[in-house]
Amino acid sequence: MTPRRGRYTEYRGRPKGKSKSYYTDLDSIALIAWKHDSDPERLADAFFDAFQHKIAHYGDLTIYCREVHHDTGTFLVEKDGKTIWQAPIHLESIRNPSVRAYLRTIPIPDYVAKKNYPKNQKIGDLRFGMKGINVIAKIIEIPPAIGVNTRWGSSATVSNVKIADETGSTQLSLWNDQIGVVHVGDVIELKNCYVARYAGALQVRLGRKGTLSIMNQHSQEELNQI
Repeated sequence: MTPRRGRYTEYRGRPKGKSKSYYTDLDSIALIAWKHDSDPERLADAFFDAFQHKIAHYGDLTIYCREVHHDTGTFLVEKDGKTIWQAPIHLESIRNPSVRAYLRTIPIPDYVAKKNYPKNQKIGDLRFGMKGINVIAKIIEIPPAIGVNTRWGSSATVSNVKIADETGSTQLSLWNDQIGVVHVGDVIELKNCYVARYAGALQVRLGRKGTLSIMNQHSQEELNQI
């Protein structure tokens, strides 16, 4: 059954309390990564390696840290010996995990979404804007359901269930009858999901044709270390 969405206020923009320039730097890193079929977080790792060792490689990209002045480094990115990007980067944006977490919330451009990411996803690889994906995970927490008013004026109940696999954890938004179908410890298979953002965190939701299935015992044993 397709869940109905209530009047949630989606988190928009960058996290509060940090310099906007940090997130502008990460926007640039993400754009470079997507243009060259790379992963933004791994490219950010390469920038940090270049800061530590003056040079780093990721795929067919070479990253140089030309100089460091106070809390800013000047970086240059080359591909096949040609410069494709050069600019200063605030070091906090590549070495602070809480700031770098913003990379996972940058919307994936449509041209990337259509060609690059696999249909079957691990939680640790989820990115805001992914659509039509499948996820297998274990339910580790089911908060009490709360009542909301839907956009159509009717009432509904929702629970933001916590799910996890060996790569991480996230929320799964379940509605109405879906909430009573699952229990803590269940291993579930989600098909045709999309990744949204709520209150600053990523959240998995079922699409219009999405399904939730309880996996068999064999699958549960495969995930018993979660």
